[in-house]
Amino acid sequence: MGRVSKRKAVEKQFVVNSSVRRYRAGIYARLSSDQDIKKNESVEVQIEIARKFVEEFNQKNTGEVIDVVECYTDLGKTGSNFEREGFQRLLQEIRLGEINCVIVKDLSRFGRNYLEAGNYIEKIFPFLGVRFIAVADGFDTGKEGNENKQMASEIKNLVNDMYAKDFSKKAKIHLKQRREEGSYVGGPPPYGYISSWNDKRRVLIPDDNTAVIVKFIYERFVETESYAVVADLLNRRKINPPAIYKKTKEVYHSSDEKEYKGWDKSAVERILKSDTYSGTLVQGKTSITAKNERNRIHKSEEEWVVTKDAHESLISMELYRKAKEIQEKIAQKTASHKNHTKGYPIEENIFDSVLYCGVCGRKMTRTSYVKEYADGGKARLDGYFCLNGGQTKVTVCPESNRISKAELVDILRPLIRMEFAVFLDKPKKYVEFGNERISESVKRAEAKLHETEVKIRRFREEESSVYMDYRAGKILQKDYVAYKMQQEDKLIELRKVEEGQKKDIKTLEKLSGRYLSAIRALLKLKSGKELTKDMVEAFISKIYVYPGKRIEVLFTFTADCMEGVK
Repeated sequence: MGRVSKRKAVEKQFVVNSSVRRYRAGIYARLSSDQDIKKNESVEVQIEIARKFVEEFNQKNTGEVIDVVECYTDLGKTGSNFEREGFQRLLQEIRLGEINCVIVKDLSRFGRNYLEAGNYIEKIFPFLGVRFIAVADGFDTGKEGNENKQMASEIKNLVNDMYAKDFSKKAKIHLKQRREEGSYVGGPPPYGYISSWNDKRRVLIPDDNTAVIVKFIYERFVETESYAVVADLLNRRKINPPAIYKKTKEVYHSSDEKEYKGWDKSAVERILKSDTYSGTLVQGKTSITAKNERNRIHKSEEEWVVTKDAHESLISMELYRKAKEIQEKIAQKTASHKNHTKGYPIEENIFDSVLYCGVCGRKMTRTSYVKEYADGGKARLDGYFCLNGGQTKVTVCPESNRISKAELVDILRPLIRMEFAVFLDKPKKYVEFGNERISESVKRAEAKLHETEVKIRRFREEESSVYMDYRAGKILQKDYVAYKMQQEDKLIELRKVEEGQKKDIKTLEKLSGRYLSAIRALLKLKSGKELTKDMVEAFISKIYVYPGKRIEVLFTFTADCMEGVK
């Protein structure tokens, strides 16, 4: 939407000659959605016609002057309603008293809804003291004797209204045909693509600047299995979200710009749920009413127009399928937690961070339900299963690999007591030995951290130099993006190392307390208290579950930290 402001210049002119009546005009231009039929009415042409009218008007008239304050435009907007951004902005300026004259090329550019257009011209604008001029129609509410043209304007608006309704039907048929031909008929292209005309088809082609970002999103999602984590990775890189990129054409947030508006979980999810990036074009999911573009009707899946291999894919089919599988898993997991029975809430998952399938290595998924007994009693029962068993038909992982929470706890209790029994009578010596080892480990970890910080600093210096070259026009944006993505991958790895090293130092510093916590947890377990998440994580690293309810437990401290304690 274009905007041309001359407000300051106009304000200065107002005080020059108070005897002349001056109008503060807003030129309104609309490019309708049917411009593939009529290509001679661009907004530039409409504005030029209006400006020429103003110029001639000011030359011919001595008692009146029209000053063009701003131009308001709507691109690709229907004329059957007035819910348009540019027009609504014009209306707001009128209400504020900034505009008191509206100029359009002709009545059809103003609107094709007879009732609404007539309401603005004959009621709203006169009430607000606004002069309305339709240049090509010779219609001007500021002229005396313009009543003779009132009937003509009403007839023309009626014709426009009828045309709009007739065109709406024809447009729907035309759009359906274009969809079936594999032509992209949507609005702005999806993030990662630009549109181009190939013969009579509008096709999507990869955007060199953002295609790599889309691939990055899919790859990281398959790795992390989290929309939120991917959004965080994008935000760490200061990559502009689709809406900001569309506006600025800058992939990365510039330090010169205002506050960074990053990605959220929903933005990532929309990209991952789209079939477009696999080369498939899915169109016609919704339709709109003639009265209101916002009133969208969702169609059944059978009515969708699906075109395979409509354009170049940005990701491999293998990556696409993996992402879909993970999305289904997340949806199932979310659904299982939505409808818990009142009075029987889902309890904390005490094995959330430690429980894995012993066959395929995948983290086991919790299932929870409320069981009703014959006597009317109810109880919530928790269990765990491997999602690779049965759901995705991974043959190496049997569907029977599942275990209930009660069964798992019954197995773990004696196993933990047995593993730690030898250390329960010497907790003091255990803690002293641990602290000594921690002190040595901290020194080694701090030396490694320093080396990593030096590498990161050198990376940043090089990046700053390349960025200055990009801003100076020495490097194309697509080349800069490619460089950034490559460098950022390396930097992310270094950052991971750095974060890991810092985390290790903090962990080591807290390890004495953790040793003591483990002893306390064991004493609680020995006294018969229920197993809690804190207790599990105090002395268990991983639990592997195998078919037949067989488990393998990897304890955190016994293997290496307990060694040497006498």
